[in-house]
Amino acid sequence: MVFEISIWRIIAAVVVYFAVGALWYSPVLFAKAWMKELGRKKEDMAGAQAAMITTFLAMVVLVLAETYLVQATMTEGIWGGAVLGLILWVGFAATTGLINNSFQGASKKLYAIDQGYHLLGIVLAGAILAS
Repeated sequence: MVFEISIWRIIAAVVVYFAVGALWYSPVLFAKAWMKELGRKKEDMAGAQAAMITTFLAMVVLVLAETYLVQATMTEGIWGGAVLGLILWVGFAATTGLINNSFQGASKKLYAIDQGYHLLGIVLAGAILAS
């Protein structure tokens, strides 16, 4: 798979998506509510390095797939990329997340916190890639 999109835009999209997650799940935004919905405490989150590495690698794969789709659909411009990101989120992330949430019996609040993060991340990645 050869991309015509600058490697720097790809890297920027991954870094921005990851940074959004760091802020999203920080005490500044949703850490407290997220941990409450999971039934966990701050101490339970120690040793999350493996999860962070997995998350980063998953984002690389997601952004590479989104890069391919930006090119394949000839999406251009910040708004075009953002709209493509929105479509990808609705069609794939929101739906698969809802399936998992339904079977796990997790709260709708947890779904909203987690999917809000992915909505913002995928939309911003699309905007960066298509700009």
